[in-house]
Amino acid sequence: MSPDAHDPSAFPSRTTSPNFRLSLLCLLLIKAAVMIYVMFHSGIGLGPDEAQYWTWSQDLDWGYYSKPPGIAWQIFAGTYALGNSEFGVRLGALVVGLLLPYATFYLADRSGLKRATAFWAGTVMAFTPLGIMSSLLSTTDGGFVVFWTMALASLASSLQKQKVPNYVLIGILVLCGALFKWLAFVFWIVAIATAYVVPSKRSWKMPIGMAISLLALVPSVIWNMEHDWATFRHVWSTNIVGHGAQPTYWHPFKGNFFDFLGAQAALISPLFFIMLIIALVVLYRKRRKAPKGLLLCASVCTTLLAAYLFASIFKKLQGNWCVYAYPPAVVVLCWYASEHLHWGRPWLFVGMLCSIVMTSFILALPAIQRNSELTWLSPPYRINPFRHNVGWRQLEQELKAVAFNPEQYFLFGSRYQSASILSFYNETQERAYFFNISGARKNQFSYWPGMEEEQVGNTGFFVEIEQERDLKKDLAPRVKHFEELLAPYFKEVFFLGRRPLFDSYGTTVKAALIFQCTEYNGKPAPGSDKY
Repeated sequence: MSPDAHDPSAFPSRTTSPNFRLSLLCLLLIKAAVMIYVMFHSGIGLGPDEAQYWTWSQDLDWGYYSKPPGIAWQIFAGTYALGNSEFGVRLGALVVGLLLPYATFYLADRSGLKRATAFWAGTVMAFTPLGIMSSLLSTTDGGFVVFWTMALASLASSLQKQKVPNYVLIGILVLCGALFKWLAFVFWIVAIATAYVVPSKRSWKMPIGMAISLLALVPSVIWNMEHDWATFRHVWSTNIVGHGAQPTYWHPFKGNFFDFLGAQAALISPLFFIMLIIALVVLYRKRRKAPKGLLLCASVCTTLLAAYLFASIFKKLQGNWCVYAYPPAVVVLCWYASEHLHWGRPWLFVGMLCSIVMTSFILALPAIQRNSELTWLSPPYRINPFRHNVGWRQLEQELKAVAFNPEQYFLFGSRYQSASILSFYNETQERAYFFNISGARKNQFSYWPGMEEEQVGNTGFFVEIEQERDLKKDLAPRVKHFEELLAPYFKEVFFLGRRPLFDSYGTTVKAALIFQCTEYNGKPAPGSDKY
């Protein structure tokens, strides 16, 4: 029975205009053109994780230390097409920025809503901070959320059509999502819960779909069999018991509840977040007359948000861990504004406008802060979310200024983040080395040939990246500290200076300490047994 048979004013019948997909495509192409401009002109370089994923893509393998191989394969495809440039690394993100709104459109359409509402859902997703940033940054979240949303749309469609879900198709979609992030397997909890509530969704094909999706683990298992199950040790130590050699159990009120809540509001913009909460309350009251696909979306986003917010009371969570709750959340939000409120669509427009203004300001922060003539604006450097993305093109120039020649010398750092950045931002893009003099946990560089295998007797340049807080410390003790750490491994260590990388209103807030280290003796760094 169609939803409008119950309450035409609350759930009108779907229109079939063929222009909504074309209209959405036009908006997305305009957005893509703007994001390409941002990539080239904003000064937002690769983040350390993006640079790390790029190093993975240069050494394609079945798996990697901390993530499934999907993101490396994605970046490989982009750089194969466009070269080892920032644009090449981020080409996949640009594609995700097109696919995610379409997947949200499809989810709304298959959830029993009007085609016009589906158009609004795709458009809202495209222009939330989450949708905009998904078009810029190459992360594991992008591919995962796209395939998760498509799988959810398939399940919602089966609810609307009162058919058994196509579990084979769902299994393939979950498989693809799990190649980016293993959280995709959470979908089967949703499917099992749905089959429990709606017996007609039970089928012997569900185990087949599950088995198909589990094939996503095969590449990582192959890699881990050869590397002492490092990925599983890492996931256990960082996500279950906490960082460090000793377990750190979850404790009440030791998390970051309010910070995490603020991050969720920022992901879709505060106005939309408030509207979402209202929409969920209203839909709960009208649940007996609502389309089953819409109820599925509401149940999924409510459960995920509640679970992560509860967990954040006990453990510090990253703001992006819950991103897969937002495609179904946007569907519920757009139902409320487009099909329930008489004047709801103007609110969607206002919400998108606020989101675009807010995100544009954030994207412009690096340009604003590096312009010494804009001190009257004065947004502090510490609020810049791209603190870890700026200054890297200058780093390449500073390395040339201290006579670094990649044909003669090698680069190394004490963190995987700095080793990744040094790998991408040097003239020949030769992979730098991770030299664990600081006792950091293992990472992907720990499983590649090290300096002791390839650089004995050679001269290297050690680079330590300093943020604003480091620059407030006295230089001499810091230089002495690193000279003492490096001395046992080299004949001589020369400090070549603190080189500025990024200035905010004329004041250096990011710099690099560069040391020339001659004749490496082959002694390995102490390392760490932490995962």
